Amino acid sequence: MAHADTGSLGVLPRRFQHATRLIVDWIPLAIVVVLWEFASGTAVPADVLPSPVTVSVQIADLLATGEIFSHLFVSLFRFGVGLGLSIAVGVVLGIGMARSAPIENFFDVFLSMLYPIPKVALVPLAMLWLGVGTGPAVLVVFLACLLPIIMNSYNAAGDVDQNLVWSAKMMGTEGWELLRKVVIPATIPHILTGIRQAIPIAFIALVSAELVASYEGIGYLILEAGQVGNYSLMFANIVVISAVAYAFVTGFEIARDRVVVWT
Repeated sequence: MAHADTGSLGVLPRRFQHATRLIVDWIPLAIVVVLWEFASGTAVPADVLPSPVTVSVQIADLLATGEIFSHLFVSLFRFGVGLGLSIAVGVVLGIGMARSAPIENFFDVFLSMLYPIPKVALVPLAMLWLGVGTGPAVLVVFLACLLPIIMNSYNAAGDVDQNLVWSAKMMGTEGWELLRKVVIPATIPHILTGIRQAIPIAFIALVSAELVASYEGIGYLILEAGQVGNYSLMFANIVVISAVAYAFVTGFEIARDRVVVWT
């Protein structure tokens, strides 16, 4: 996640700069938690909006009993398969469209029609095709993540410095070798940006699908807790999946920055 503008921190000793940036980054969340604590039991009844303390206790109970881990594993498996498929298909399709007019013409209309459709609206159709469980969740995650990866790959491959391409061709590099040695390395930073954009989309699509078409997973736990009126448990599951999603995004950003430096 991008840091706030903290250019003035340069006047501080280096050992304090990182800690200060962390504090600045987490101030908005701290404000939300304080407002949440204030609203619980005052502006909103505490049984409908449990306080952060109550939710924290519920999270501790979930972790202590281990009840949540099997559902979390199922959700992360669906997330990984759906996102992985979208990366494999999206990168190949995006680069192919950028480097080949027939491929672009063939897929352009399909992608233009798919783009404006809310992917959550495809959950009932996915249930009809694949039943209830992992299949619909993977399909919805795949479709939700496909467009940002395709578009970033497409734009990156289309913007490759032509001087590099011409130089490679003059040295006898053609076809697949040109893609492997010139085009793909040049597109890696943009492809990684597309994957970064797709990760939170994947979690949104995953939970949305599990709310409707699953009997396990974090989305199912959220729905089940809400249906029986256990709102502290519902909020606890929401906080857990939010924290997991944040950890994935942050970890990917760290890895991406290192890869971009190498490339």
